[in-house]
Amino acid sequence: MNWGTKIFLTLAVFMLCIVGAGIYMVSHDSDSLEEDDYYEQGLNYDQAYDKKQNVLMMNESPTVEIRKDTLYIHFVSKENKGKLLFRKPSDNRLDKELPFQTTSNLYTLPISTFDKGMWNLYIDWKSVGKDFLFEEHILF
Repeated sequence: MNWGTKIFLTLAVFMLCIVGAGIYMVSHDSDSLEEDDYYEQGLNYDQAYDKKQNVLMMNESPTVEIRKDTLYIHFVSKENKGKLLFRKPSDNRLDKELPFQTTSNLYTLPISTFDKGMWNLYIDWKSVGKDFLFEEHILF
């Protein structure tokens, strides 16, 4: 085999690898962003930042605890109303948003229906006349 044939075969293999990688990336939807509305969230980031600051300034950080198949959220205040947002980083089709309201400082949620693995929990709630936002990474 002469050197011209070797160069041709090398370029052909390289081009096949590039085309194969392109087909693989187009056929798999794993390169998408974690959030579809990232631009709108960026515009509203000041509100989220203020809510996070309220948690720190007023010492309202809830405690998140998992025992068996139940999620326990211990709030500082008794009257709480808001939503829980569970985001699964590996599959956004499993994301869940659940409203909640408490008259005590404990909220319980059965988690046996949730897929095992890493989740991002966002607690967005209102208490004592203020808005709060708390983030926690949890593992079921």
